Amino acid sequence: MAIGVDLVDLRRISNPDRLAKKVLSENELKLYESRDDKVNFLGGRFAAKEAFLKALGQGLGQIPLQSIEVLYRGLNQAPYIFYQNVEYDVSISHDGDYAIAVVCI
Repeated sequence: MAIGVDLVDLRRISNPDRLAKKVLSENELKLYESRDDKVNFLGGRFAAKEAFLKALGQGLGQIPLQSIEVLYRGLNQAPYIFYQNVEYDVSISHDGDYAIAVVCI
């Protein structure tokens, strides 16, 4: 088992719409556009994708972030990562100006 973790300072997201187009998949962009809390949503997704890359032992830029999807499953809206037709567990949390994500693969 490999674990990845990432912390995002939400105050560093200065142009969320531009960043969203760079890092979110089409499915994620639909979710993003429907949200009132766009910066929190985007920060959590970015943290989850970076944590996933760390768990894989990959650096930022080695795998396109748009190819890693953070989606919701079930009625409880628990997030999961979908990459190359495989689902991975992820936990995303927010507190104040920060979003953190942990991924186990």
